[in-house]
Amino acid sequence: MSLMCRRMAYLATLNFFVILLFLLLLSGCNSAGSDDDALDLNDNAGDQKEEPQAETSSEELAIPDPEDLEPADGEIVLEQWQPLRLIIPSIELNLEIASDRDTYEQEEIGKDPWEFSTEEYEQWLEGLMPLLSESPVHYQFSSLPGTTEGNVAIAGHSPAPWYHFYDLDQLESGDEVFIEANEYLFVYQFKWDKVVDQYDWTPLYDTDYPALTLQTCHPKDYEGFDHPERLMIRAELEEVYELPEQDED
Repeated sequence: MSLMCRRMAYLATLNFFVILLFLLLLSGCNSAGSDDDALDLNDNAGDQKEEPQAETSSEELAIPDPEDLEPADGEIVLEQWQPLRLIIPSIELNLEIASDRDTYEQEEIGKDPWEFSTEEYEQWLEGLMPLLSESPVHYQFSSLPGTTEGNVAIAGHSPAPWYHFYDLDQLESGDEVFIEANEYLFVYQFKWDKVVDQYDWTPLYDTDYPALTLQTCHPKDYEGFDHPERLMIRAELEEVYELPEQDED
């Protein structure tokens, strides 16, 4: 009886190990299949390319549609400085314009910057440069926007870290340039560009028609801050519209 019990125990143990071995083999096959499936998924994931995300502008170009505006009647002349905004849709530019009127007394000095002495010029630059670091600047020696003859001259940085006028060289014939001035929208059309020496002020001289000239450093990717040239952009007035009154909050 004892011998029979030992044989039965031996067979039971043997069966146990056979079953255990079978289960281990079965488990191994399933695991291998899972690894293969995982590898395929990873490969597919590697083949997938991320969709480029659309860039959103930090500030939309709030341009009134001229078709919704009434043309201004008669002669429009701005008698004194008022806040201006420069908008160029083709290069997504929308900036407030400052004035250098506090850097020197135009009437008191009685001459333009290109006639300044070295001391006067350096003093003017000392007041001008902080303004240019914030925004483009309207030169007080030039005209204000209007329908009469005269040249509206505005300067702005193109290089880093400001980039205000970085894309001016991308303007093409027919591109529109807008200036908002209180109740009026002045619409100019790009006419030409010109690269001149840094000390050449002639494109900023008065004109016998209502013009706008934008000035910036050139080349725009020049290493350093003493740019040897200036890019000049000339636009001519096309139309003036009346802007609707703004609701006061």
